[in-house]
Amino acid sequence: MTIQETYLNTSTYIKWLFLFYVFALLYITPLHAESIASTKKDAVIVVSIKPLYSLVSHLTQGIETPVLLMKQAQSPHHYSIRPSERRLLANAKMIIWLGPELELSLEKIIKQTPATAISALQADELQLLPTRNSHDTKHHTHHNSHFDPHIWLSAHNAAAISRYINKQLIKNDPENTEQYQENLRHLLIKIKQTNAFVTSKLQSSEQSFVAYHDAFQYFEDENSLNFAGAISTDEETSTSLKHLHEIKQQIKQQDIHCLVYQPPKPAIAETLARQHNLNTTMLDILGVTTKSDENAWFEIMESLAIKFNQCLTKK
Repeated sequence: MTIQETYLNTSTYIKWLFLFYVFALLYITPLHAESIASTKKDAVIVVSIKPLYSLVSHLTQGIETPVLLMKQAQSPHHYSIRPSERRLLANAKMIIWLGPELELSLEKIIKQTPATAISALQADELQLLPTRNSHDTKHHTHHNSHFDPHIWLSAHNAAAISRYINKQLIKNDPENTEQYQENLRHLLIKIKQTNAFVTSKLQSSEQSFVAYHDAFQYFEDENSLNFAGAISTDEETSTSLKHLHEIKQQIKQQDIHCLVYQPPKPAIAETLARQHNLNTTMLDILGVTTKSDENAWFEIMESLAIKFNQCLTKK
């Protein structure tokens, strides 16, 4: 074999060796990444919705990092669970959720998991409001099954939920009791400060408003806002012409100029705004548009105060 042939054979061998190395690198790296990802899926604490996650993440700061379950922009009432989310719940040691009144799709799955399930609705000192078709803000105890489940839209309830979840965290992890208690103290101060901001923004808001869907009554009840009525009385059915006529009459008679809705913006909101010269504003009660998952509850409450204030101000 000549020197040139030897060089060519060696060169070919090096090329094949290089290709094998590249192939191995491309094949093994994803497997390694997938292995790392799979370990991250085994979360200790899984929290269903962002407002609750926000409170829990403050309570577990420096101890554990919880995982948010519902990251998709879907209503918790009709949430479609993905296979990866099912695995997340199956591998969790603790699941913190609001309860079947809001997250019905989770109820069966949670019952089938060995995880400790904590429902925010079991918190002491909750102030619950009944579901309504008209303006009725009479408080009900949390043994009443026909209540509005959007309980986190009250600073009082957020504090009650935080205290309850903190007790459960300590019960399951007594070694970190001191840290949990300190975290709770800081969280309650932050909730109080946020509530003071909200109150300052809405202290002079006397104008009435209409909502597309009646989901804001905890916020309005706590801040003495004047709810006139909801366009949609039931999430499952469309608005009747009779009811729509009643809403239009209310808008005229009460000189209403504010309409609030949850995303996405319904077509009827645009129509009513044009016909009656209404201010319209989107209220994000689930924190879909918040910048920080950890601070979602605080951003939600501050945003509601700012947007209600703007909407209730006449054009």
